[in-house]
Amino acid sequence: MKKILSLFALFLAFIAFNFNALAQTAKPVEARGLLYKISGKNLEKPSYIYGTIHIICQNDMFGMDKLKEYISQSNQVLMELDLDDPATMQAMTGNLAMPDGKTLKDYLTDEQYAKVDEMFKKYTGISVDLVKSYRPMLSSVMISTSPKAINCQAPGSYDLTFSQFAASKKIPVLGLESVNEQFEAIDKKPMATQAKELYEMALDPNKAIMQMAEMLEIYKEQDSEKLYKFTNGNLGEVEFEKVMLDNRNANWIPKIEKAIAEKTTFIAVGGGHLGGENGVLNRLKKQGYTIEAIKF
Repeated sequence: MKKILSLFALFLAFIAFNFNALAQTAKPVEARGLLYKISGKNLEKPSYIYGTIHIICQNDMFGMDKLKEYISQSNQVLMELDLDDPATMQAMTGNLAMPDGKTLKDYLTDEQYAKVDEMFKKYTGISVDLVKSYRPMLSSVMISTSPKAINCQAPGSYDLTFSQFAASKKIPVLGLESVNEQFEAIDKKPMATQAKELYEMALDPNKAIMQMAEMLEIYKEQDSEKLYKFTNGNLGEVEFEKVMLDNRNANWIPKIEKAIAEKTTFIAVGGGHLGGENGVLNRLKKQGYTIEAIKF
């Protein structure tokens, strides 16, 4: 089940990295890192925020010793989801399937379904029949993060690593939103559209795989502003982008402010949420906080 949770977390990050940026009207924070110190505005002690990539080969994970130091120095960890809460797993299980008992066969022709099945067998070794009831976006994630797609036999996850490390230190882990809230956002894109995009992926799966590889290389540069700019030029629906990025970022800020005012907090969210005018960093800056990048 934790594998499914991590795949879902990556889906959110992948969406964040692959939609056009909203028009900018003010100069954003120069987000030239992945780890940032949050201070000022009468905070007694600073807190820290890190931009994650939710699925990555273990050999490509970097900075873990440094990041664990910051977690150890914190009184709590704040993530997109509380992966340590059994209720999160239960909610995930209850939301995997499409509403109303629909399956992928309700949205694709026999020929289209066969093409998707071919892709599944190639990249996962299973038939799409086994996941035909899943929301199509989750099926897309299963392909783009499969060991064969990312050329990795030992996938890792910053999110799960942070959650497990915090638990080992008895540091509370909190979530910025619930699984249900995330699925409500996802479902703003109709199932028919999700299914169509899954089929289009099956026509050229290498395109999505290469895009993920490019994103990983940018991530390794530790430049969240560049990650943000990477989204520019990609086709996306503006309204869905606002739901997945801008609205969620805005909803997180009061929760982040409350957390860092009360305790030293280590915050971990998808790297695509940090940069840009409407990103978390710039929103915090507008609230009066000082944001400083920490390279490692």
